[in-house]
Amino acid sequence: MAAWLLDRSGRVVTAGLIAAAIGFVSAYDPVLALIALATAVLALLVLLAPQAVLLVLLAALPWEGVLGYPSDTLSVVKLLGMLLLVAYLFKVFQGELHLRAPPTTYAVGLFGLLITLSFIVSPDPGAGSGTLLRFYLFLGFFFLMVQLVDDEAGVLRVLRVTAFSVTVASMVGLISFLQGDVERVRGPIHDPNDFAYLMATTLPLLAYLIVADRRGRPVWLACFPVVLAGTLATLSRGAIVAVGALLVWALVTRRIKLGGLIMSTAALATVLIAGLLLFSPLINERLEAKGNIAAQNVASREALWRGAIAMSMDHPVTGVGPGRFGVESTDYVRDNPIVLSDPVTHETYLQILSESGPFALTAFLAFLGGSWISLSRYRKRCEAALNMDGMRLATAVQAGLVVAMVGGLFLSEQLAIPLWLLGALAAIITGPVAERQLPVLRTAASRRVEGHPEPAQSH
Repeated sequence: MAAWLLDRSGRVVTAGLIAAAIGFVSAYDPVLALIALATAVLALLVLLAPQAVLLVLLAALPWEGVLGYPSDTLSVVKLLGMLLLVAYLFKVFQGELHLRAPPTTYAVGLFGLLITLSFIVSPDPGAGSGTLLRFYLFLGFFFLMVQLVDDEAGVLRVLRVTAFSVTVASMVGLISFLQGDVERVRGPIHDPNDFAYLMATTLPLLAYLIVADRRGRPVWLACFPVVLAGTLATLSRGAIVAVGALLVWALVTRRIKLGGLIMSTAALATVLIAGLLLFSPLINERLEAKGNIAAQNVASREALWRGAIAMSMDHPVTGVGPGRFGVESTDYVRDNPIVLSDPVTHETYLQILSESGPFALTAFLAFLGGSWISLSRYRKRCEAALNMDGMRLATAVQAGLVVAMVGGLFLSEQLAIPLWLLGALAAIITGPVAERQLPVLRTAASRRVEGHPEPAQSH
């Protein structure tokens, strides 16, 4: 039956039945007809194009904060995640997809098992079910993206959709900020620090698109300063430190060329000058308000970090359970100058350590470290074969990881899209993409050894 639906005659009959049904409904309720049309299109994508469902999910993730429908427990993003799983399983049953398991997949799988174990043995498992579900969403996203994207064209589509969605979200946040509706840019993600983390990790991907996506270069050149301005206007010190760490890493390792340095400096100068000239009173007011509570924020985070360490020492194997740091913090966090009802540690690694234990943290670090090492090895192979595009792509994802890992020292972002997106991109680039390039890289490397260097072309 499924095979018949996928051949030409089956598609024609199916499309005719759907069109007839939508036409019948539209005669009674046009709004219901639009809903039926959207549902039919989404169903066809699930059956025929799981990669398209993945792109829809990627476009929705930066907007998760405003997509809590029909409920926070069963939101649009979670529904799209479930549809993506259905689409993948349908293709597997058709024999069109085969399981891929790059090395970091094992670390991610072990991390998921340890998180589940921590949930099971926690004092109140029901209280952490929402956190566990979000973990599963991101772990599943990582797995499905690794299965569904297997070439450079697919990677480029992922980067385009992600970068454009984040840019639009940044524009929305900047407009609200400049109108005086919010004190700091936050966009569709309500916490400014979390939003800054998302935008900061997107900057290296935008820089890559400016260089590699020639047809879309004007668009990405316009997007870069928007996202940079949004990042700065969040006034998130953690994100700004992470971007600073990225620049230091790029300069020390000579990953950034003179042209890239000039472009980045020009974009930063343009954003700062435009902001000071056009919105100086508003920016000064926000900076003054941020400075007044800066000392309290530092003291608060130090108290939360000390509490997380003490909590982990009292629960040295499985932690207190996913999502339970806030509940348990009343017994461990002392001298916090800011009263918080359900705090987080504001430190990704201590959050995992206190809630899920040292073994889960080790698996998480193995995932990040494995992603970094695989990218470094892939970049060296591309360098030996003079594959410039491969080198740029590996560098862009590594740059994003630098921002994500350093930003994680100041924010609790283990349940945010950048880490899992960048980890999945690393697994794809160093897995199926590298395998497709291997014959070309070998040929180019052998020609170089023979004294006839020829840049390897990406496919």
